[in-house]
Amino acid sequence: MTLQIEWLGSPNKESGRRGLRVEAIVVHIMDGTLTGTDAWFANPAAAVSAHYGIGTAGQIHQYVAESDTAWHAGRRSRPTWRLIRPTPNPNFYTIGIEHEGRADTPWSEAMLAAGTQLAAEICNRWSIPVDRDHLIGHREIYALKSCPGSWVKLDDWVRRVRQDVLAPATYNFVSQVGVVVTRSPLNLRQGAPTTLAPVVATAQLGATLSFVGWTSNGLTVNGNAHWYRTEADLYFWAGATRQPVPGVKPVGRG
Repeated sequence: MTLQIEWLGSPNKESGRRGLRVEAIVVHIMDGTLTGTDAWFANPAAAVSAHYGIGTAGQIHQYVAESDTAWHAGRRSRPTWRLIRPTPNPNFYTIGIEHEGRADTPWSEAMLAAGTQLAAEICNRWSIPVDRDHLIGHREIYALKSCPGSWVKLDDWVRRVRQDVLAPATYNFVSQVGVVVTRSPLNLRQGAPTTLAPVVATAQLGATLSFVGWTSNGLTVNGNAHWYRTEADLYFWAGATRQPVPGVKPVGRG
């Protein structure tokens, strides 16, 4: 399933991340409606924002680019997040996802499905481990709030994100038949283009591998998110082959 994301933008941000990279996702509750959050994040006087907002019907709004810093988790109070840094504030190395509703409001299946798939795609883009150290609730940074509330169970939410990462439907697929040669030993993984998928075979340096297609939104490894797929539904990372970008002829080769 391809996510439909509507860009709204927000003036409440900082361009870039001061040289840091995204390391975690912070889950929030809006304590209100998606419409109200859209308006609040558009107001410079609010001085707050998040990267994304998810509505109860599953709609996704984006306010800040992932490569920029949103103002969603900068304050600290008795933090329990194990990986929090002394400085700078967590905004510079996290992505914030807001969810419509209040602390005790049940989350709709549509909102859960959209939010977990979005988180799965973010984890793949930024090579974020899918675990409770890297997918956290806002209250784990700022204990004066219960955010994201009492209804959602974060352990269960992370399990759903992991399921999405391992689901073939999460990824695009371009049908194309061909062969590539490995330039280092290479694992072949069952079912999904991610290191979370189990290894079922290893190809050695110089091996020729056949493929029936490829995806461009698998787990990003060393800046490359391309993975090939074999006829047996095994995936292998394109970056360890002599054709690291599928469909593009390597420079200097006939």
